[in-house]
Amino acid sequence: MLRFYPRSEQHRLSTHNIDRNNPCQLCQLGTLSGMTNLEQGHDLQITPAIVFNRNSQRPHQKNSQWENDNNTEPSLDLRWGITPSTLLSATINPDFSQVESDAGQLDINNNFALYFPEKRAFFLDNQDYFDTQLTLLHTRNIVSPDYGVKLTSKVGDHTFATLATHDTGTDFLVPGNLSSDVVSIDKQSQNFAARYRYDTDTALSIGALVTAKTSHDYHNYVSSIDVKYQPTAQDTFIGQYVVSDTQYPLDLFQALCDSDNCLNDLHCEANDCGVNERVLRTNHHDPIRGHMYLAKYTHSNRNWDANAQYQSISEQFRADLGFIDEVDFNKFIIGGGYTWYPENSSFNKIRVSGDWDISHNQAGEKLEQEVEANISFEGLMQSYTAFGVVNRQRVGQRHNNALLAIKHNTHMFNETMGWFYSNFKPSPTLFVELDVDYGNSIDFANSRLGTSMLLNPAVSWDLTDSVQLNVSHVYRTMNVDEGRLFTANLSDIRFSWHIDLHNFIRLSSVYTHITRDPNLYLYQSPNKKQQHLGSELLYGYKLNPQSVFYVGYANGLQSDDSTNALMKTEESYFMKLSYAWIL
Repeated sequence: MLRFYPRSEQHRLSTHNIDRNNPCQLCQLGTLSGMTNLEQGHDLQITPAIVFNRNSQRPHQKNSQWENDNNTEPSLDLRWGITPSTLLSATINPDFSQVESDAGQLDINNNFALYFPEKRAFFLDNQDYFDTQLTLLHTRNIVSPDYGVKLTSKVGDHTFATLATHDTGTDFLVPGNLSSDVVSIDKQSQNFAARYRYDTDTALSIGALVTAKTSHDYHNYVSSIDVKYQPTAQDTFIGQYVVSDTQYPLDLFQALCDSDNCLNDLHCEANDCGVNERVLRTNHHDPIRGHMYLAKYTHSNRNWDANAQYQSISEQFRADLGFIDEVDFNKFIIGGGYTWYPENSSFNKIRVSGDWDISHNQAGEKLEQEVEANISFEGLMQSYTAFGVVNRQRVGQRHNNALLAIKHNTHMFNETMGWFYSNFKPSPTLFVELDVDYGNSIDFANSRLGTSMLLNPAVSWDLTDSVQLNVSHVYRTMNVDEGRLFTANLSDIRFSWHIDLHNFIRLSSVYTHITRDPNLYLYQSPNKKQQHLGSELLYGYKLNPQSVFYVGYANGLQSDDSTNALMKTEESYFMKLSYAWIL
């Protein structure tokens, strides 16, 4: 038995002593016995639903006309617990309108694709069955499936998982070593993933994973094997090897050009070039094959821990059903730390740690070298506080975008950044956190060094037992020698009210406001101001978790230099009815 007792300090109450020299706490829990002659129910749930929605969009232009689309869509979900450890899930024409919107993220001075976690129940069910050390399956790449089936099972020492879906579109990540981005093809796609793991004993597990994403004139196949070996409770060795085979549509790279035609841009400067890394990474007439591997060792006991890791990803490796946003690089990391547990002190845990890493492309040209040191404290009011400093040598953008070379084609910058993070609970109903970064950082748009600052406060407040408010704000700036390059603000507000056991209301709003000084941009002329406001309102009535009635409304507003105020460009209404038959 285990219970956490959160007060000014968090207490852990358990029937079993935990040895801090063994980092696996789950392995030290007892085994429940004495329960016999139990009978399983049918555990079969069938949930038909119908959704009515109206979506409206218009271009962000004055006096533009709305385009409306009214739809009525039936759907069907099935969830069958075949055995206590075997689950079959299936869905036909699923609707995810009621899923809460993603947390707001600022996409500025960033060359890599943003990561958004999965929130849809069909994909979240037993999602960890597919996990490996590398993110080879990221189901957000399955955008709008019209049907799907998933089977997960654990039988003794064997774990199985299979997922197959048909998607109405084809979305995948085009990775690189200096940038990455998500690409969409207006074609249907088939998606498949299968995972197997064999735990020979508590010390050794061996697994395999395959994924496939296919569409017209396109495919990506990935195969992986992995092993985890723990010769002692304190030592862990991990290894994984992955191969891929990818065929891009022959005309895809042309659609990714920054100009009308970049085929002849064999040499171009950053301020006048239609070629980008996505073009170079997808311009292949024949299938491309690549590989990656990971080797990792960790040692951890009550006080000391150390780790070393080496990862290598070839230039032509792709994992389009996963989230591998960097290729053509290898990276070595070594780090460690010391933890102690003071008694009769305001702090119950103090940790000092650091690491050093270095990255190169597959040609041996250095991309980055970093050293970091930090210290953290856990103490009263369930608080956690950490601060540290990072020194990083990192290359900027390529001078000639038509070449993938790093040496003589980039400039190496030296960044030093200090950071601070803290969270605590001043009362049982209030949680407060603050994240701060300040220091030198590359201005990627202009390939120079600037001074950046990030302030990110957040509050989670249980106003009553049934009303919760979550508010966060991101304030980010970049200064260069000539002045303030940009100021970015993002506010994320979420309100929920569980009126009673069956009724609830949820409201969310994300507002982004970015101002720039176009005169300080060397290679482009961005908007001086940019705003976006997205809001959602949802009312739900739940007879049980699957028998539901939803009514919702969402809209999106934006503005830039062409408009004086926020202009509504998208709007949607929806209503969903579902009823679950539990057999």
